Amino acid sequence: MTPEEILAVLRIESPDEVEDALESELFEIRKSILAKPLLRLTLKSKLTRLNILAKIAKNGHLLPEQPVIPFQYELEQTDRVLALWENYMQAKSRWKMIFTQTHTPLAMAAILEEGLQMELAFSKQFLDRDWAEEEPVFGTEPDPMLIQNGLKQAAQKGWLTFADLEKNKSELEKDLLLALKRLSLLPKYLH
Repeated sequence: MTPEEILAVLRIESPDEVEDALESELFEIRKSILAKPLLRLTLKSKLTRLNILAKIAKNGHLLPEQPVIPFQYELEQTDRVLALWENYMQAKSRWKMIFTQTHTPLAMAAILEEGLQMELAFSKQFLDRDWAEEEPVFGTEPDPMLIQNGLKQAAQKGWLTFADLEKNKSELEKDLLLALKRLSLLPKYLH
């Protein structure tokens, strides 16, 4: 990339501003990604932008190479919905922590891809059942505490599996049913 192209991409006028502009844009991208659900379609432009910013960082030797922190999670095969949910929330929290600590565009793109794979792996565990008539919203995530509390209340009644929840869905909160439906349909938006 030529110096002129770099200035145009970063929308700045002076080469002295490149490093600050790059860091500022990475901060804004990170903030935006952490504020929204991980969906491939909505992240496509961010991944493209991170790859462009990675070229700028590499060409200008601006940011030191950052090794990608390995993101590992345990995907326990279980039919107990509450255990699956808790495992999912732990993995998601760990991913967010790692993503927050990632400061180079290339490493951010790699961790973002791993986050999408984690979402896909967990959402495939949430069985597609007849949870609710209403269609869930995919652009915003439901309140995780609402889901956690709903699943805990169900577990206290002995409703531990997806089959138990489906059998007793008339006694579950509408928001919990919509969240379960959203999770079961989520794989379509992660490929």
